[in-house]
Amino acid sequence: MMEANAELLARAQALFSAQRPAEAERIYRQLLTQTHVIDFEYDDWLKGIADCYRAMGRLREAGYVYLYLHHFDRAGEVFSAQSQPIEAARVKELEARRAQGDGAKKLFVEAAIGYADGGRHVLSAVAYAQADAAREERRAWERVLRDPRLRGQPYQEALVHFNLGLASGRDGDRDAGNRHLVQAQRLLEEVADDFETSGERERAFDCYAILLKLGKDSGSYENLAEGYINCIRVLKEDNLKFYVLQYYEDFLRISLEREEFHAAATVCREAADYARRVGLIYDRGYMKRAAEIWWRAAEKNERDGGPVEITENAYLAAIDAFNSVGDFFHVRESYKRLSQLGLGEKKQKRYVDVVSRYAEVWQEAIDAAPFPDYLRQQHAYPEIWYLDLIEWELDGDHEQVCASIIGDVRYADMIRRRALSVLLNHLDASQRAGAAGGGELDANVLAQIAQGLGELQAYAALRPLERLYEHAREEVRRGVMRALKHLYFKRTFLLINRGLRDDSRAVREAALEAMAALHFPHAFDPLTRIFREHEEPRVKEVALESLGRIASLEAGEFLVQVLRYEGEPLRDVARRLLAQFDNPDVLPILRKHLELESGPARQALEQIVRALGVRAPLN
Repeated sequence: MMEANAELLARAQALFSAQRPAEAERIYRQLLTQTHVIDFEYDDWLKGIADCYRAMGRLREAGYVYLYLHHFDRAGEVFSAQSQPIEAARVKELEARRAQGDGAKKLFVEAAIGYADGGRHVLSAVAYAQADAAREERRAWERVLRDPRLRGQPYQEALVHFNLGLASGRDGDRDAGNRHLVQAQRLLEEVADDFETSGERERAFDCYAILLKLGKDSGSYENLAEGYINCIRVLKEDNLKFYVLQYYEDFLRISLEREEFHAAATVCREAADYARRVGLIYDRGYMKRAAEIWWRAAEKNERDGGPVEITENAYLAAIDAFNSVGDFFHVRESYKRLSQLGLGEKKQKRYVDVVSRYAEVWQEAIDAAPFPDYLRQQHAYPEIWYLDLIEWELDGDHEQVCASIIGDVRYADMIRRRALSVLLNHLDASQRAGAAGGGELDANVLAQIAQGLGELQAYAALRPLERLYEHAREEVRRGVMRALKHLYFKRTFLLINRGLRDDSRAVREAALEAMAALHFPHAFDPLTRIFREHEEPRVKEVALESLGRIASLEAGEFLVQVLRYEGEPLRDVARRLLAQFDNPDVLPILRKHLELESGPARQALEQIVRALGVRAPLN
């Protein structure tokens, strides 16, 4: 392969030297399809094709190549602020991310001005925010709020109010800031309910995550607690065990920092109950921490001169938690503290008597594994209050979406290279269509672009694919469905669901193929929804096949339900998938159902248990 690449490169260089840049460009494009090669080799090919584009007078393509390479001076020469303000602004923004101090702020301001000149007011506001230019940022968000496209879009409207509220506060106008934040909170709560009702829990999760941000920035513990409680609830429903505990850890850390000890101890208790319920080993560690935090709650109440009954209740809660992990030494110490409170002679005598019963108890090591430090990490929440508004503003323009990716090193190099390839394909096809006098891109070209977007394997590709799916030609819609097999996101299934109901058989078949390729933990919910809502047996079979490959306990339970209550051929599919289920923890579930089953599914369950090599009770 290396020798073949070297030969191709030599041919391209020779053609360019012979002043045949168009032929050289075609060879470079062939090389650039190999997105897996090492950086310096790929970068050399990009420099070569950029020279070809300049020689051909195709400066826009050259500019995007320079943007990928972070050759900002050359990109700036190609993209002028007068003729191409958005591209010029993007160059400034990427350059600003690599600069520091006042130099970076100046570049961000220049980017913001360019975005505004190009009508991209969300991008302009974000750039002003990065420049710490609160007044200009506030004005930019006010322009977004006046955008008529925002009407009937409560989620996006909530995000604009959220950003405008924060910007107004930074600009010194706290009253206006609070008004916008209250409006954002109201809208987010309403939209989150709507998302959950429609089964879009990941979108509801985004709403709650923004409420977390609101609580952190406004100092409101109530908003913070509401955000965490709802995020944890959604994660539990998606069975993301370790994410649940990480969010508990985050909530616990912040509660302790704010000395909200009663809340922190309650969080520990809930985390312990959850860990025990899902079979994780950290329940005793959380109970021990809960007990220790109840001590801190009691001590704080005493220091603050609070009612003695609150102190008493905190120590009693600590005793309950210490008891549950067998830490009787600290049980005795808790009663000793209770006996020293001013609770009246009768209570004090009773607590002294209890202390005496633990006289022979000594401090021993308690087996209570804590949640490990390497998992106890503070979450870096994605800036969805910006990202979702940027998506709304770009509105699925695949050219602009790819342009936003190619220079952004937060994406992996392979994704950036593929985005550049999609963009070059688009520009090449646009030039051919323009030369032919047609203007509009051919349906087959759009289908290829759709599949290229899927190969990005990035969430940002979904909105452009949703827009391409609206095309009248079935070739384009089929290309969209084929692209979806690479996009492992719950949102992907919204498009698949539409494809499964498409008028075109070819599109429906492509949607089935995509669904067959998508089996990952977050897919459980949308796959079960498709199984229940679609009447066509083939759709149900494919959904079931993907569910079986997830190999989670929820998937195993669902397959058993299909085996027991559905008819053929679905029962046979479920039987086969259970017999090869790749998760030994499903065996207790199978045993439980085998004990309950007295109908036609009993024999199948017995065979499955035997196939998995487990002796199950047959009576």
